[in-house]
Amino acid sequence: MCFDGSPAKRSDRQLDSGFMKLPRGVGMSVDRSTGQLMAVAVQLTYSPEGSRTWTDGHSGAMFDIFNEAVLGPANQVVMAYDAARVHIFQNASELEAAWRQTFADGKVRGGELARPPNMLQYFNGYFNNSEALALSQRVIGLYTLTLNVSTLQLNSFARHALSQLTTTLDPDLYEDFLDSWGTHVITKSLVGGMIEERAKVTRCFRASNNVMFGRCIPFADRTPNNSTCAFYAAQTRIISKRRLGGNVVVDNDDEWKRSLAVGPALLQILEMVPWSDLVTDDAIKQNLRTIIRYRQRNVDLVQAEAARQVDARLSPCISGAKITVGSSDKFLSISYPSFSTCCADAADRLMNYSYFYKSHFT
Repeated sequence: MCFDGSPAKRSDRQLDSGFMKLPRGVGMSVDRSTGQLMAVAVQLTYSPEGSRTWTDGHSGAMFDIFNEAVLGPANQVVMAYDAARVHIFQNASELEAAWRQTFADGKVRGGELARPPNMLQYFNGYFNNSEALALSQRVIGLYTLTLNVSTLQLNSFARHALSQLTTTLDPDLYEDFLDSWGTHVITKSLVGGMIEERAKVTRCFRASNNVMFGRCIPFADRTPNNSTCAFYAAQTRIISKRRLGGNVVVDNDDEWKRSLAVGPALLQILEMVPWSDLVTDDAIKQNLRTIIRYRQRNVDLVQAEAARQVDARLSPCISGAKITVGSSDKFLSISYPSFSTCCADAADRLMNYSYFYKSHFT
């Protein structure tokens, strides 16, 4: 199961009856500070072959569903996802805010938005060249999976790791636990495939109708259909396209969709619980809350400071400039607000996570 674009592990559990075991889309742990999937944490069991199944509508393949999960339709979740499928990031702060907001909302998107952005990489690749990033994430949802938190059982590996935690907070011990097991366990997710495309947009371009602008960017599934849209499209350049989930080598969309069920991607984390909710000892519960809170807070501070310093290096847009483009039924008004700049050196101002983190526990 992939989340941030890493290769998906295909299901190799083909049974003589023709059934395969449904890939795990829940019960794994994730590190909120990195967006990385960490380890399988929940014990999952299966009924006798063929007694509880799901059939893939694209390929006709049949899968045994594990007992602990409720499998639901993906339609409504996909509609909500598609309502905000195109993102335009004019600067590092917008990119950092989008990543942080997905975790704040508890609905973490996969692909490019699964991990904290490398601000220097985006600065060199986009913002420093007077360009912004336009990101399209078109999802093909297969199903949702939901675990009942009140009845889930951790597997033996997770139980053993938790048993090593002490009632007295040992920062090194607890940090090692988070490094291995992350901060949360996924209890609800959207599973399927994604076509993710990136485009470069003129950074100081400001459209009066950002929704229309997003719809007019000529990603693979759309083409400009009027003069206003054509003007918008002329401000962009598609630079990459990739598929997440399934056989990413094939070019044909239908063939790719048929391959999704055996090697899907985790498209969105819909619900997750912190490790502190999965232990009963009050002292260990509080220690986990403390260590997770500090890790999240410190990483957020580092990311916010990095974004601020990157944005401080950007050349300001021309304040008050305006372009009006007419079409048969509407006018397009484009304004150029200014950005503030400063001379602080990013390397000198960026916080050191390890030092900040340790200093609060020693």
